[in-house]
Amino acid sequence: MRLQPITPADINQQHNKARMSCWFRFSGADNNATRNATIISMDVLITSPNGRITGWVSQPSYRGSYDILWTCLVTIFICTYSLLCLNVPPPGDSFYRIVRRRIKWMMIAILAPEIVLTFAAGQWSRARHSVEAFRKVGFKEWTMRMAFFADMGGFVLKPKESESFPLNAKQLHWLIIHKHVEMPNIRNEEIWDKSKQDRLARAITSFQVGYLIIQCIGRAVTHLTITALELNALAIVVCSLMTSFAWLHKPSDVRTPIILQTDANLSELSGHREWRLTPLDFVDENGPGWSVNVQPFMRMPVIPPERPIQAIPNDRFPMNPYGIQEYCVCFATLVFTGIHVAGWNFTFPSRIESILWRISSLILLSVTAAFWILETMASWKRLGRWTWIYLRLTDRRRLVDFEKAKADELSREEPRPLTSLPLPWEFWTIAPVALLYGVSRLYLLVEAFLELRNLNGTAFLNVDWTYFLPHI
Repeated sequence: MRLQPITPADINQQHNKARMSCWFRFSGADNNATRNATIISMDVLITSPNGRITGWVSQPSYRGSYDILWTCLVTIFICTYSLLCLNVPPPGDSFYRIVRRRIKWMMIAILAPEIVLTFAAGQWSRARHSVEAFRKVGFKEWTMRMAFFADMGGFVLKPKESESFPLNAKQLHWLIIHKHVEMPNIRNEEIWDKSKQDRLARAITSFQVGYLIIQCIGRAVTHLTITALELNALAIVVCSLMTSFAWLHKPSDVRTPIILQTDANLSELSGHREWRLTPLDFVDENGPGWSVNVQPFMRMPVIPPERPIQAIPNDRFPMNPYGIQEYCVCFATLVFTGIHVAGWNFTFPSRIESILWRISSLILLSVTAAFWILETMASWKRLGRWTWIYLRLTDRRRLVDFEKAKADELSREEPRPLTSLPLPWEFWTIAPVALLYGVSRLYLLVEAFLELRNLNGTAFLNVDWTYFLPHI
């Protein structure tokens, strides 16, 4: 948009204050023809000769490009920074490496927040299963917080005359059952005391996130332009909030683990089996993950190379989310992609940019929806729901026996982590789709900044909040 100043026809000057109504006409290109969009007025105060102004001076009813940029970038930064809960780092990691690792995951949370959400939901599912497993053998004091703490590498085993290595919750459960270690004498409060979650930072984050959400709702209701950058920030915020909910019980920024001693050596622990990451791989391997599964598959160097590993990888995907976790991930990812589609009728600087935005947002939504449709079909197959529907329609007499048999099967089945990924056919099937998805997502981010060069005039107007107050 170009600002075309129109000279006021009349200026009434007074001794102490002069008021001038300056009119600006916003002109922009529509699909077929050029049209005048919005005309607004700004009060410009002209001081009297003595340099003083009499009376109350109101705030301007507009905002600048800097305000839009600053609000969105600050919200995205503090949201991804304060809500991120990474695993315990390896011993001896420098401050620089810890900060670099956090920045890397913040970038992932910005570029692909649904990936971080999926990791968080998988860890949530794993923690729930851990609580059930511990309580089945009489450890009623084992909580979700303890399960998260264990799965993030909060407990480290020091074997006899061997190098120590981190334990996940399932490995710790096996060691306790087989009398290699005692149940850790630790309380919830002690674990949370290790967490460095800053309540003030969380409060500031909640305020900033709430401000962005209310601002976007207010602009939509009053028919003011929402920029593509604000739409991107809103999508990231929604996904990050769901990630924070999945990590509600996970401690943040823990640096020092709890050491558990055992008299067994590595050979005794592993039962003389071959192992890849830790001697307890036969109990549960700390995978699958990008660094321990995908990188070797792609002939890429595995970092870090130390064995046994000294930290549980942050990119570990412990198991498929199930139950409420799966529903939360499905809802959040569909909302995340759907928010971009909400920009379908945005007025972009050029027609080609508008078309590319629509195509990219549709690709995001279509890929996500297709994934959940296929995942639901596979899940229903595992749970026997297709057979249940068939029997319900054709032979209800067999339905009761089928339901009982399926319930017994599910009660005996233990959710297992997906350690065999990636399969070759799976990798080469998913890779092109993931590449297309990534290019589309990258375009949406880039276009959010490109759009700032030429915006609809109402993008610079503030919301008139008095519109929402009850009045007669």
